[in-house]
Amino acid sequence: MLLSLFIRNFGIIELLNMDLHRGLNVLTGETGAGKSIIVEALQLVLGGRASADLVRTGAKKAMVQATFAVSGLPSLTPLLEEQGIDEPGDGILFISREIARSGKNICRINGQVVTLGFYKSIGRNLADLHVQNEQNSLLDQDRHRELLDRFGGKEVLEPLKKVRSIFNKWKEARLHFEKISGDAGERARRLDLLRYEIEEIRCENLRQGEEEELTAEKRVLANSERICQLTTEAYALLYEGVGGQISATDLLAKASTLIKNLTALDERTESMLGSLQNALYLVEDAAREIFNYRDRAEYSPNRLDAVEERLERIERLKKRFGNSISEVLEYLDSASKELHTLENVEEKLEEAKIQLVDLEAAYNQATAKLRAARKDAAKQLEEAMSRELGSLEMGRIEFRLGIFELAAPSPSGTERIDFMISPNPGEPLKPLVKIASGGELSRIMLALKVLLAEADEIPVLVFDEVDSGIGGRALQAVAEKISRLGKRRQIICVTHSAQVACYAGAHHRISKKFEGGRTITQVELLDSLERLEELARMLGGKDITEITRQHAGQMLRFAAKH
Repeated sequence: MLLSLFIRNFGIIELLNMDLHRGLNVLTGETGAGKSIIVEALQLVLGGRASADLVRTGAKKAMVQATFAVSGLPSLTPLLEEQGIDEPGDGILFISREIARSGKNICRINGQVVTLGFYKSIGRNLADLHVQNEQNSLLDQDRHRELLDRFGGKEVLEPLKKVRSIFNKWKEARLHFEKISGDAGERARRLDLLRYEIEEIRCENLRQGEEEELTAEKRVLANSERICQLTTEAYALLYEGVGGQISATDLLAKASTLIKNLTALDERTESMLGSLQNALYLVEDAAREIFNYRDRAEYSPNRLDAVEERLERIERLKKRFGNSISEVLEYLDSASKELHTLENVEEKLEEAKIQLVDLEAAYNQATAKLRAARKDAAKQLEEAMSRELGSLEMGRIEFRLGIFELAAPSPSGTERIDFMISPNPGEPLKPLVKIASGGELSRIMLALKVLLAEADEIPVLVFDEVDSGIGGRALQAVAEKISRLGKRRQIICVTHSAQVACYAGAHHRISKKFEGGRTITQVELLDSLERLEELARMLGGKDITEITRQHAGQMLRFAAKH
């Protein structure tokens, strides 16, 4: 149930807070007062189209918030849990939309920002809108199947879900089959290329880290002369001596001998001797390492050529297959897998064919169940529509569903559904889109809405001038139908008809006033005397007479008894 609607800076509405009641809520008022703006706000807050044009002139953003009591809607719980939104303990759900003039659109549920797609899914469970000209959607044959499936409920929607799942798998399998069964000549050329590239890479026996090692070795080989000079001088200073100077090892040995003699005089100097001896050993080890390194670093032009040639071959592979040895090896792995697939394409083709055949059989089996479920639902809908149309003064109209085979499989099954009517007894059935008048379409849509509301268990139904283009007994029948529906659902109905308005459980009058050079829309919940005056206005226009008041009173008394 919709408890309240809060609107700020939306269209001509600056600020409006509207409380709704159980049963039938009627909205009336002069043309242009803002009734349709309120319906547009409801459309927006339930997930409808948002546009910056809806923001009130001079405002930066518009906001619409609806408060719902949702205790009787268990279907909402899994949807809310999916987004991590706790089920409201008090049974109250707040949903809101903000539209900025920049075009930014923010959706919130209980204060939490959510995606528009999820927001719409919540809105579809809360209310169903029948706005002006929506009956024209009945002229769209693609919607007829959707309406039948909704009416059929779980018995139709479950097999439909299975059909869609199988169809998507079949589509993927079909694309895979077409990919691997491509042109034989192209496949042969691809095989030749892959074999050549794989052989080219494998011949090089690449290994991870090889390029870095070769680059370091190249740097040493290219600088061998300088390396030899540095190591020779360092070795001479440490071990051989230079220019008549004593080497470092000789100096350390001499110093060690002196301190050894010192320890004979003072035992406390033994630690000094140990330090000098350790230093001597370390210098000798360093000298040996330098000597060995110098021998290994001798200039080798042949090795330098070999290293440079190897690096060039690696670079050529990198230019073709990747930016590093790792990427080249990854390409080798990928190419090898593709080669294996192409070399075994006949086997893969056979497997793909078998998969397609199995999926086609599963699809046919699933669509057969869906077709049977739709036929059962169609029969039930025809019977239900016959009753509903009879109660709407359209008993002479025969309503049937045409079920026709589609030329190609689809994710929604193999049937096209057409709503068919015969306007008068004895006339042949013809598609609704070709022969129904505006008034007939309006009542047929109302009948469908009534039936779908029962099937979907939607708690709130919104009707915007559903009585448009209808008069006389048909209008009275529509009024009574909406009144009866209001006993099972909350109804919000915008109307210009006193016949409909007199059945209201809560009558809201929409009006506008000019304040500060701006138009402001306001809403009032009418008491019994105010309702009488409003109905009299609706019956007589500007000139309200005692006769129109009496007529309005009679209508209210009649409605109260039914």
